[in-house]
Amino acid sequence: MSTVITHSGGSISPVALSGYEPSFEVRNIVHTIMGREDPDITFRPAGLRNGTLPLEFATEADAWDAVSVFRTPQVFALGNSDIPSMDMSFVVATGEIRPELDTTRTRWTLSVPFQEVAP
Repeated sequence: MSTVITHSGGSISPVALSGYEPSFEVRNIVHTIMGREDPDITFRPAGLRNGTLPLEFATEADAWDAVSVFRTPQVFALGNSDIPSMDMSFVVATGEIRPELDTTRTRWTLSVPFQEVAP
């Protein structure tokens, strides 16, 4: 599986994407009505994907280079050669970019909060 993240200055190619679990914010509003058992509902479309991308890098330098890129405000494009449904445009969302050395001290994981945006 090949994951590539493109950005304004080039691309990032992590060794692996160690998980992918997107969420979709549901935006329907439930209005409780006094004296009634059933509420009124305002239906709204669900939001685009959001979550955290856990990216694995083989070297410390690669991980920290990616941190520098993700700290720059811009739109990114995620592409995966084996799972086309993962492809999306995204921005780094509210939260923290977190580099972490794994317990074997051989790989770096970079957690990046994302919010899908329209391409």
